[in-house]
Amino acid sequence: MPDHRVKRITFNADADLLEQAKKALGTTSATDAINRSLAEVVRRDAGVRLAERGFSDLTPEMVSALRRPRTF
Repeated sequence: MPDHRVKRITFNADADLLEQAKKALGTTSATDAINRSLAEVVRRDAGVRLAERGFSDLTPEMVSALRRPRTF
């Protein structure tokens, strides 16, 4: 696992919501549930920003060229 900066914080969390998140995420600790939740929010935001791009310069021909097999 790559090294990540860690910031120790204290905050109040809804205990029931935290337990639901741990169950949904398959985690056992609050820290893991919170970190996975934060990562999911960031991933979703990146997807939304990508979907909002126009890609007006992306033609079917360009997509075909990008999909062609490559040899290295």
